[in-house]
Amino acid sequence: MKNNFTYFVFTLLLAGFIIQGFQCGSPEFTGAKVQEQQKNYVEAAKLYEKEVQKNPSNHEAWFHLGRIRGEELNDYDGMAAAFREAEKLSPNYSTEIKAYRYKAWAQHINDGVSFVKRGSADSLQFFDRAIEEYKKSAGIWPDTSLTYFYLAQAYQGKGDIENAIVSQKKVWELDHDVDAYKRVGRYYIQQGLAKKEQFQSENKEGLRIQKNLIEIDKGSYKSDVMRMLGAPDSQKKNKENSKREDWKYNQYALTLTMEGEKVVGKKIEKKIELKMDSTKYYEAIVQFNSAVDVFEAIKKVNPKDNENLNLLLQAYYEANRIQEATSAFKLAVDNDPGSKMNHYILGLLYRMVNDYDGAIREFNEAIKIDPNFSDIFYDIFVTQYNWGVKIKKEEQEKGDESKSYKKKFEEALPWGIKVTEVKMKKAQEAASKAGKDWRTQLQPEDAQVWNTLGTIYALLGQSENAMKALDEADKIRKTAK
Repeated sequence: MKNNFTYFVFTLLLAGFIIQGFQCGSPEFTGAKVQEQQKNYVEAAKLYEKEVQKNPSNHEAWFHLGRIRGEELNDYDGMAAAFREAEKLSPNYSTEIKAYRYKAWAQHINDGVSFVKRGSADSLQFFDRAIEEYKKSAGIWPDTSLTYFYLAQAYQGKGDIENAIVSQKKVWELDHDVDAYKRVGRYYIQQGLAKKEQFQSENKEGLRIQKNLIEIDKGSYKSDVMRMLGAPDSQKKNKENSKREDWKYNQYALTLTMEGEKVVGKKIEKKIELKMDSTKYYEAIVQFNSAVDVFEAIKKVNPKDNENLNLLLQAYYEANRIQEATSAFKLAVDNDPGSKMNHYILGLLYRMVNDYDGAIREFNEAIKIDPNFSDIFYDIFVTQYNWGVKIKKEEQEKGDESKSYKKKFEEALPWGIKVTEVKMKKAQEAASKAGKDWRTQLQPEDAQVWNTLGTIYALLGQSENAMKALDEADKIRKTAK
């Protein structure tokens, strides 16, 4: 009977030990606490590490290991890893862990902000120090998007756009923050434009010749040919028509037939290779394509974000993907015919490929949806004007004297007037508060609207209106800020 009682008591004690877990603690665990009390933190951490290797379910050891790593050893990645293990095993220390994390995270964020404020083009080292602080915060609380937002700012201040992009992408990944991802797209466009400018600068002469060879065509004037290509290598009279002569440019394998003061024929014998290094051009295209990917991702989240749609249009244009963009926005119009922005951007795409009819059709649809969509007035004006210029050039090449181009200029006129009215009204409202001439509120380039109006009036034979518009353009150029 006594033996049975002893066995029963032993069984209860064993069950209690299992339920209560580690009561006495292993030598490593006990030693770690002693070392910690004596402020031997390196040794304490080593002993806690040995403890969790032997007893990986000891959540208390994981907690203390994380706390020492972060507070005393500045090993924030190690702290985060230990805290994760502690929280997996038990919620007992969740409140303390959160408090430790937040305190350390906030301290390093604040230190980073202080360094950024001291940073400048002449003091880039402060941005580096800020980056170090923000990286510590990221290690402490890796799932907080605000850390990566600050980190991106520091990288941008330093001029390290590649890492700024990486940080903003992390913000998007964690929060789907549209503004953060737009910044990524803008970075790509900025980098693409910089590389494009490098390409143009490095290949300036070749690009100039290429442009001139394209622009010189039937209807071009002799004086323009001489200005753009210089004197020909040879000139030969046409036997059948004494008024004609052929100008040969051997280096371009080009023959231009002249009659009177104009080019009436153009013949290219073979394609010539202009010496140009296209490395930067292709690097630019990579950046623009990356921008397309970003803005397309945002479009899926918010297809009615007008700012994003405009950025997407710019990215497609710079990436030379006009046809693809046109297909995408045709589909967008079909899916959401009530979106004025989809119609508007599709119209811009049509205009880029000189489909003026399609452009005007889409602009008109946008106006039907919103008659007060004043931003589109300028685009309709420019499209009708460019359409008229195109018809005028074609008629000149053919020797057509019908002057049907005037119809397009007549259709452009009311829209040009609307543009000037909108600009004047906004400028007058701004100027009235400052007590200044309304023209001071415009930009010098705004003068081009009045200048184009003057050109249209002149072509339509309205000389008085032409003079007024051209005079106004001159006043704006002289007065605008």
